[in-house]
Amino acid sequence: MKYLPIINVKRIALSFGLLFGVLAGVHSQQDSHDPDVSGKPMVLYFRFDKAVVDKGYMDNDHTLHYLDGIFTDSTLAARIDSINVLAFASPDGDRKYNERLAKQRSIAVKGYLVWKYPHLDQYRIHLYPKGENWKELRRLIASDKSLPNREEVLQIIDRNPDSDRCKALLRNLDGGSSYRYIQGRLLRYLRNAAVCMVWIRPDSLPALPNPVSPHAEALGKPCEPPHAEMKSIQEQQEQTLRNVRAIEKRPLFAVKTNLLFDAAMMPNVEIEVPIGKRWSVNGEYMFPWWLLDGDKYSLQILTGGLEGRYWLGSRKNRMNREVLTGHFLGLYAGGGKYDLQWKENGYQGEFFIAAGISYGYAHEIARNLRLEYNIGIGLLRTDYRHYHARDNYQTLLWQENGKYTWFGPTKVKISLVWLMNRKVKKGGAK
Repeated sequence: MKYLPIINVKRIALSFGLLFGVLAGVHSQQDSHDPDVSGKPMVLYFRFDKAVVDKGYMDNDHTLHYLDGIFTDSTLAARIDSINVLAFASPDGDRKYNERLAKQRSIAVKGYLVWKYPHLDQYRIHLYPKGENWKELRRLIASDKSLPNREEVLQIIDRNPDSDRCKALLRNLDGGSSYRYIQGRLLRYLRNAAVCMVWIRPDSLPALPNPVSPHAEALGKPCEPPHAEMKSIQEQQEQTLRNVRAIEKRPLFAVKTNLLFDAAMMPNVEIEVPIGKRWSVNGEYMFPWWLLDGDKYSLQILTGGLEGRYWLGSRKNRMNREVLTGHFLGLYAGGGKYDLQWKENGYQGEFFIAAGISYGYAHEIARNLRLEYNIGIGLLRTDYRHYHARDNYQTLLWQENGKYTWFGPTKVKISLVWLMNRKVKKGGAK
């Protein structure tokens, strides 16, 4: 019998050791790429009065990408014992309607998961619509130092368990400034559904805790992950809040149209550019150019104007208001030309408004829509020519020339305003 030299035995042992080390390293590297599925609450946000899972809204793209990493692997998804969906609505509007809306949102999340991942067992997805999320609203208010009358708002919430009375008091506090701030800045973070408590069967991953079935007492508490190192819903909401606030929407300009002129078939357009919170510049152009019934009637006007506006209110009030909303005073001027004919009689001429003072008010009606009311008093002067139409309205016979000066109302507007925004990071970088 031949014996291997000792040096050969050492080489073989060393080779096996290296091979084992490489395989172990590959195995550990594969394990490190597995998603963390031990249980992490992920929050999906909903638009106002909507129950649709919108990937492009707030931080939903990140959340859906994370869930996709878990549920795409059918083998991994089969190890999930249960998924709880807690859905909420913001404390705005009718309470019973919000309860129904929270239920619809929980159903929407379940429907999305079942549609996107058919291998998921839909009977392991449990829905818990929770209605209005007053607790989270109070936490957001307490942490927001920019909220007007913050202490008074907290007292109203703490002292009024009746949600309807609480909403009424908040709307009336300081003329509604605090409530408008809450509507515009905070309520969006309360329209959500939390996909949480994703339990893994212990026989698959024995290092994880035993699965826990939800019960009434547990559902009354905040949704918390089973491990201390994982983010809670509150932490994730705070992170999302920081991410969204890090990218602000600054108004670039507003496009407007006077609904009164539109109703009279007089097309018009305006553009207003905000300059900070206090000032704005508004330009307008009107261009009806109609000849009707074989030149029997004429409505031809080309006019333009420019207006500088100063938005009223205290410094604190303006800082808490959205731009281009509230009361304003303006100084305007403009001019144009016209041809107005009714049957045989007509007038042609040019006019200009030497100066005018305006007052107006604008308020928000939707996310990027405003409604503006405006009246102006100024000095108008026109040089006109009076004519008669002859030969089937094809020949104009000039009658007289004249001048006319008017001091009084020179404009009345009810305008629909569409605000165009740009996204910028805090610090001014786009």
